[in-house]
Amino acid sequence: MNASSTTHQAQGIIASNLLNNNEHDHEDIGLNLPILTIYHNGMIRSCSHAAIELLGCSQDTLKWRHISSFLPQLADIAIIQGGRINPNLRFLSHIGHSFDVINMHGVHMTCALFFNEIERYDRHYLRVIFRPLEPQYSMR
Repeated sequence: MNASSTTHQAQGIIASNLLNNNEHDHEDIGLNLPILTIYHNGMIRSCSHAAIELLGCSQDTLKWRHISSFLPQLADIAIIQGGRINPNLRFLSHIGHSFDVINMHGVHMTCALFFNEIERYDRHYLRVIFRPLEPQYSMR
């Protein structure tokens, strides 16, 4: 895919479209972002191919694991408070706070995380988008 076709595809994309579409739309439009969709209790519901690569395991291994398996800082934090994203996590997401992510091979990497609420079929989920901050893990 050349640069002009990538630019053409990206012109119609806005942040809300990336977050509200179905599970694989981010891949269909050429954006392979490391994304986990989690239930309100922190258990992983689904993941993108980039998340599988980043976390070093298969989709079957990722599903039904708690997000704190990869983000130990979230082990003692309520992800949802009062039916909404924990305000502290929302704040850390907005300022680009660095989180320590540990993949299945024990490799530590630093990532900014973005927490977004999504609704599908009257159920609420959280989408967690990873932005690796270290050059060897950055998207190319």
